[in-house]
Amino acid sequence: MRRVVALFSVPILLATAACSGSSKETTAAIGTVNSVHVAGPTSAPPTVSFKAPLAFEKTASKVVDKGSGTGAVIDKTSLVTVQYVAINASDESVFGSSWKGGPTTFYVNTVVKGFADGLVGARAGDRVLITSRARDAFGVTGNLASTVRPGDAVIFVVDVVKVAATLRLPSGVPQLTYDADGNPSKFTADAQTQRNPSTLGVYPVVQGPGPVVKSGDSISVEYFGQIYPDGNVFNAWTGQPFDLVLGAGNVIKGWDQGLVGQRVGSRIALVIPPKLGYGDKAQSSIPAGSTLVFVVQIVSVS
Repeated sequence: MRRVVALFSVPILLATAACSGSSKETTAAIGTVNSVHVAGPTSAPPTVSFKAPLAFEKTASKVVDKGSGTGAVIDKTSLVTVQYVAINASDESVFGSSWKGGPTTFYVNTVVKGFADGLVGARAGDRVLITSRARDAFGVTGNLASTVRPGDAVIFVVDVVKVAATLRLPSGVPQLTYDADGNPSKFTADAQTQRNPSTLGVYPVVQGPGPVVKSGDSISVEYFGQIYPDGNVFNAWTGQPFDLVLGAGNVIKGWDQGLVGQRVGSRIALVIPPKLGYGDKAQSSIPAGSTLVFVVQIVSVS
């Protein structure tokens, strides 16, 4: 049996589990972030107390135990490693925890909205209390993999273990911008941008914590692609993984060469000259002879 090593191993919190649109909160007393008490050291699972059933009119968060105050500040683009406890505010049941299996790592914008919004602004070492209204958690569908029913508000207590730095690309390379949801969206050029690169450029954007991938590995990636340096985006970021065997010729040579040696969880910018791309052959919206630029995120390896 193949062993799959994935970046995010707790699907109960994935954003795809949530329902968009409005929802009605469970009938319960209306509370705030101050209605929940968190105790205990950050080296152990927290003790969380409140009077159930509880609902929240808005999602809120606060740092209940401050870390050193140094290091990168979390935003929607951040790759974070955390310990967490997830509690149903309607009945006090714990429906998720990383404390038995160890910390989990994920990009902030891939988890449910309440969890993601509550982490923004925190740093490594912080313990964060998040009180999420239903529509920012699992909405009108609830979460079938847990005790969370339609309309239930939820509480998260999150210990931020690590925040991976998002690296600025070097001068001469188009700079990466993000959309409002924290997804890579476009490269922009300036006066220093090299116009006709002739060699493969491999530039880490975020260094992932997973194993190194090698030629012959089956990997799953997410990506977007653009005509270099700031032309047409021919593949927008969708959040839907794409599977390939690295080094098998499933993709252009620039990918096969540029992704070898990178780690699972990493985001990498690739600048690919025509000889390592599509050469003198046009491909749909990609003109013949185009230099290409991609961001590729390695999701898993098997």
